[in-house]
Amino acid sequence: MLPPQEFQMWPDAQLLERLRLDDRKAFEILYNKYSAKLYYAAYNLFRDKDVCEDLVQELFVDLWSKRHDLNITSLEYYLKVAIKNRVLMYIRTQRATLDVSAIEVLADKYSADSRLLQQDISKVLDDSVAQLPEKCRQIFTLSRKEYLSNKEIAARLGISIKTVENQMTIALRYLRTGMSDYLPAVAALVIIEALK
Repeated sequence: MLPPQEFQMWPDAQLLERLRLDDRKAFEILYNKYSAKLYYAAYNLFRDKDVCEDLVQELFVDLWSKRHDLNITSLEYYLKVAIKNRVLMYIRTQRATLDVSAIEVLADKYSADSRLLQQDISKVLDDSVAQLPEKCRQIFTLSRKEYLSNKEIAARLGISIKTVENQMTIALRYLRTGMSDYLPAVAALVIIEALK
């Protein structure tokens, strides 16, 4: 067995070959090399630690279980595509609990080439917010545009905190539905940017 320092300097192709031979140390090195990048890519979209950790873990469990049958020429590319597919599948099955305000933040990170997408997303979001019932829209706007806490909103409007929470739940559920057609495109762009 090679010393750990030398083993870690091996290129991915050699580590993959060792992985095919059931070498757990090679698997550990690949995990340590790529898991944080993949986690960051998923976290940029979901802002949910548990979901992101699960997606990365599932990806590496799958990599280990298919190690004998893998025909990978570029591990980094394979992992980027695999995590993108897992994120998109997660969104399509509507298991995602996406913070709608994160969409605007993420859209701001896109390059000038993506400004059209950002404008489309902002317009759809604004149109969706405008269609909310008045009280729901008012609470959502105070939360997301003025950054007030639920307690501050309740005090300002003279309503209970529970009412604020219920109205925010209604607003976010409605907005997720309205934004669902845009989520795969946003997810793909964000993941590609995060993995650069």
